[in-house]
Amino acid sequence: MVDTFSEADTRKQTWERDIKGFAKKRYVMKELVMSLSGNAWNNSFYQKTATSLTGGSGNAVEGIPRGADFPFLERGVTLKNAIILQHGGEGVIYWQDILTSNIRIEAETISDVSDACVYSVDNKIYWTLSENDYAGSTHLINTVAITAGYEWDSATVANRDPVFDLLRAIETIATDRYPIVSSGRGFAAMNESTFTYLMSNSKVLNHPTFKLAAGIIANGQLASLVGLKIYVTPVVTDDKVLVGMAKTCGTWVQTQPLTVDVIIDPQKKYTIRASEIGVCQLTDPESLCLITNTRIA
Repeated sequence: MVDTFSEADTRKQTWERDIKGFAKKRYVMKELVMSLSGNAWNNSFYQKTATSLTGGSGNAVEGIPRGADFPFLERGVTLKNAIILQHGGEGVIYWQDILTSNIRIEAETISDVSDACVYSVDNKIYWTLSENDYAGSTHLINTVAITAGYEWDSATVANRDPVFDLLRAIETIATDRYPIVSSGRGFAAMNESTFTYLMSNSKVLNHPTFKLAAGIIANGQLASLVGLKIYVTPVVTDDKVLVGMAKTCGTWVQTQPLTVDVIIDPQKKYTIRASEIGVCQLTDPESLCLITNTRIA
């Protein structure tokens, strides 16, 4: 017998496909890190320093004598550990909505479950890359602090200069030997409110490198400026902008991809449950720079 949409197995497949499809397009921070699969509870990794490699023993890199031994090259690294976490949630579609094919309720439930998983994963990645929003006294990532009175929403319009602030962030990363601009993988992540002040600034709109994203908008990329792709995501704090080199700054080690289950309670409800398991590793902190004080507190 041919299945119809009202049958449970077809409905489960449709909901699972919808949730995974919606989530894939909504991830922002996850798209900016390298993705690997793993099955360990406690994951070890090396955190790098960006110092250019030099001859550690033997001879120098430049001018190796004829027949001499090559220098041993080793970048400074620190062994770190990170434990996997589960990110997930569930939503309910009641029996009456199923019987009446209430598409609006079904769509909202699917959207809510997708957003919960995406937000949680992206939020964890942001807080890892930003070293908990630059909290504490010891930091490895770079930072640029905007002087009071020069915020992007400063009362003195002439003092607002997002272009200069982004270029300062690029400078700190490039100084640490990361080709953030020439690689084509530079990014600046900010939330919706900060993006408003970026887009309403005439210095930005008139800058020769400014360009709106073309075609269908996906994964939060809305524009580009000074060699950086501009991403918008709610996980970034109000007065911060995270600048970095995508696919180099960190790694998302995935133990379980986004998985969806439909739990049937006959004549009462269907529970849609989704979760993802993984951990974010800050592998190259010096390929990142957190711009602070972008907005008046």
